[in-house]
Amino acid sequence: MTSATNHHDACYQRLRTLFPVRELVWIEAEEHLNDDIFCRITLLCRNEFGQWERRRYRYDTLSEALFFMGATPVSEEEAARIRHTAPRLPTISPSPARAV
Repeated sequence: MTSATNHHDACYQRLRTLFPVRELVWIEAEEHLNDDIFCRITLLCRNEFGQWERRRYRYDTLSEALFFMGATPVSEEEAARIRHTAPRLPTISPSPARAV
């Protein structure tokens, strides 16, 4: 597994901890910067009032820290377009392997 893949998996694992299990979250955009030292992720999800919003995060691979970079409201129409075209962020962590 490459270093970039490890960073990607670590970033997604950290993002999963922000949302309740089975929360519907879509990955609208992902950008890797400075030789994969930083990753910017834009997610679509509902806020605490049930309205759609775009949340931006930055993941620092050196410190393994996730930073919230802000949120903006998204219309129902734009949210529908994003949900049809963007991949989902799995909010259920894979089960650990069971001992036999």
